[in-house]
Amino acid sequence: MISGLTWMIIMMMMMMMQECRSCTESERQGLLELKAYFLSLSSDIHPDIARGWRTTSRRSCCSWRRVKCDLNNKRVTGLFLGDLYPSGYKSHERFRHLEILDLSYNFFNRSVFLLLNEVVSLKTLFLGGNYIEGGFPVKELINLKNLELLDLKLNNISGHLPGKELTKLKKLKALDLSENLLSGSLQMTGKLEQLQELQVSQNRFIGEIPHCFSRFSKLRVLDLSSNHLSGKVPSFISNFKSMEYLSLHDNNFEGLFSLDLISELTELKVLKLSSKSSMLQVLETSASSTGLKSQLRSLTLSKCNLSNIPGFLRYQKELRVLDLSSNTLSGPVPTWLLKNNTKLQVLLLQNNSFNTLTLPRLHKLQFLDLSANNFNHQLPKDFGLMLPRLRHLNLSNNEFHGNMPSSVDTMEYFEFMDLSYNNFSGKLPRDLFTGCYSLKWLKLSHNSFTGPIIPRSSDATSLMTLIMDNNMFTGKITNKLRNLRLLTVIDLSNNFLTGTIPRWLGGFFLDILRISNNRLHGVIPPSLFNIPYLWLLDLSGNLLSGTLPLRSDSDYGYILDLHNNNLTGSVPDTLWKRLVLLDLRNNRLSGNIPRFMSTPSIDVVLLRGNNLTGKIPKELCGLRTLRMLDLSHNMLSESIPSCLSNLSGDGGNDPDWYPANMFSNFMDVYTEVYYESLLVSERFGLDYSVDFKVQVQFAVKQRYDSYMRGTLNQMFGLDLSSNELSGEIPEELGDLKRVRSLNLSRNSLSGSIPGRFSNLKSIESLDVSFNKLHGAIPSQLTMLQSLVVFNVSYNSLSGVIPQGKQFNTFGENSYLGNVLLCGSPTNKSCGTTMSSGEKGEEEEDDKSGLIDVVVLWWSLGSTYVTVLIGFMVFMCFDSPWRRAWFCLVDALIDRIKYLLGVI
Repeated sequence: MISGLTWMIIMMMMMMMQECRSCTESERQGLLELKAYFLSLSSDIHPDIARGWRTTSRRSCCSWRRVKCDLNNKRVTGLFLGDLYPSGYKSHERFRHLEILDLSYNFFNRSVFLLLNEVVSLKTLFLGGNYIEGGFPVKELINLKNLELLDLKLNNISGHLPGKELTKLKKLKALDLSENLLSGSLQMTGKLEQLQELQVSQNRFIGEIPHCFSRFSKLRVLDLSSNHLSGKVPSFISNFKSMEYLSLHDNNFEGLFSLDLISELTELKVLKLSSKSSMLQVLETSASSTGLKSQLRSLTLSKCNLSNIPGFLRYQKELRVLDLSSNTLSGPVPTWLLKNNTKLQVLLLQNNSFNTLTLPRLHKLQFLDLSANNFNHQLPKDFGLMLPRLRHLNLSNNEFHGNMPSSVDTMEYFEFMDLSYNNFSGKLPRDLFTGCYSLKWLKLSHNSFTGPIIPRSSDATSLMTLIMDNNMFTGKITNKLRNLRLLTVIDLSNNFLTGTIPRWLGGFFLDILRISNNRLHGVIPPSLFNIPYLWLLDLSGNLLSGTLPLRSDSDYGYILDLHNNNLTGSVPDTLWKRLVLLDLRNNRLSGNIPRFMSTPSIDVVLLRGNNLTGKIPKELCGLRTLRMLDLSHNMLSESIPSCLSNLSGDGGNDPDWYPANMFSNFMDVYTEVYYESLLVSERFGLDYSVDFKVQVQFAVKQRYDSYMRGTLNQMFGLDLSSNELSGEIPEELGDLKRVRSLNLSRNSLSGSIPGRFSNLKSIESLDVSFNKLHGAIPSQLTMLQSLVVFNVSYNSLSGVIPQGKQFNTFGENSYLGNVLLCGSPTNKSCGTTMSSGEKGEEEEDDKSGLIDVVVLWWSLGSTYVTVLIGFMVFMCFDSPWRRAWFCLVDALIDRIKYLLGVI
């Protein structure tokens, strides 16, 4: 009886729960129509809806995923449709009681508001991460009078910040417009008495924080970060008695900011303040130094010109995040700061002048950044034991020395470690890659580490990024590296590695492989050229030989740098597919230049110092995005194609020259949430991306300069020097208006210098020396205001050297070997102003002078021939003089044989 009664009670409870969770038939049909519409747009929608919302299901629609019902009135009150990727919907008119609607991170545009007018019951609307453009949607929201929370972040909303327009939304408590395109001042003239949270970070606001903000006395959250706000931080923030979250960082504030302004804010949990202008000074008075009336959980005072750690921190016990980076703090890192805050998870002290590190045992600390300070000592041997839960460590750009402590290999939560640009030495801890099994990111570059690159490894290692360049590692690339199968970035450049490149490296799913400037030899494994997502392959500066492998077809662009090796053979046509940058300088490659027909977006081609022959293919002219073309020091012949004027130098790829986070492993690490509100769910996190500096060397101004991101996109150069090119210089090259360096020297070019070179408005270096050019130097070239290097030496140019502007700065070395040039800076005078009769006489004298030169050469030639014939005739007759001559020759031969030891 007891078991039966229990069963009946359970059944009755289940029936009651089912009844409570039921929804109306109209709402059920509305959901199914909504599902049908999503499927009509794309069959690839989230399985929560594709499989969960079924017509045949006997379950109430209140039990369906992404649906929320009121348990009292049995009506649908919430739909969570984020990340479904539809572009519209049409069934919400059935949901008269809907209160929560989440349509974030889809592809909705502005027309979505036309379909929301019927859902007047909405209280919470999430539309972040869509494609809503234009001004703030005032008219579109006019019917949603019950709206309390509106999230429009991560769209393309532009114009000014809404003020009076929002007064009709009298119940609005939270508004998020962050990460949009809003601009102008922060004026909000409307009365928003109920507004508690306002987020407008990462927009384009300018000017000071207006006084109208002082009316928002109920504000709990205010985020104005990452704009262009300036002036002083207003004093009225001291009146925000309900403020819990205040973020003003990453703006252009200046002047004094007294910590007294926040000392009475009893509810304050998060404070973020920094200035890009470096003109902000945080001031601590005697009143604020005794402590705040609130216990902060997160404090950021970065770039605030702090010279001392604020005294009120001695009374803070609840801190999870402390950021005092980019100040002028010095001396030892205060241990009291760490001991007082036992809940501290994040400590950021980078870009200061601290010099001594003493650590207590910190059980909670997960992020520690001490980079760019003045530490100059060894790490303590128990370093790993003091930080048992550390996940992120950055000690780069200091002067730490000695070995890496062996206790580091006990840090099982380690995910990121950067020790680059220090003076560490010795071998790596034996169990670094096995004990730190959570380690994903390791950067040890620019130290003096020795020994093998991987002392010991395991298949269980999580390592994805390995950057160990510019050290003193030795040995071969062994199978210990092969165990790290998750690697996507490998940089072992500038070490002392030997042996050959193993074939199994081609089996990794690499984004970046850089092993340049070592002592590797042998052939390049063909498997390296078939890695599907490879972005950068740099094997330059080794002793590699053999021919270039073929490359399989790929949809991904890549950079190939193999310069300074001993590669031979021709360049395969397949190599050019999807190339972005090619550097094969200083090898022994031969044959013709490939036709580049499948490489429309290549930016840089460097083939200097090989044995390439034939003519320059006209297909090069189709590479309109080419920034740099270096074909110098080869054996190219025939004329220069006039169509090279089609090269624009604009570059076909990202203007920042391949931001690393687009091409390499991307990783983020977060703490748990330490502050929450209607809009904010605050937790600290860092995003990691490989910052590889792709360098390109190009000869400009008679020297080789290195170009990287930022400077490379400003460079446009063409170097065809030291070849066997002939014919005239094409006039069309004068249309290369963006070219900054043009080198045609050491060829056999003839004709005159094109007058259209005066159109090269950006030219800084122009070299046509060691050719067969004749005629006058065009006077129009004096209009080239950017010209710094000009060299026309060793040609057959004649006439007066132009003067004025930049040409007044060129010395005599620019004109050597042109005997018919006159005027400054040479010592040859071109005469003075004279009458027409005198000019005629002068012209006659010039002509006679030219004739005298010709007569001189003919006289020398005839004299040489006459002496030679006379000597031959003299040798044909027997005479004492002839016999004496032959005796003298025989004696000379015997003397040479004697000196060489030949009898």
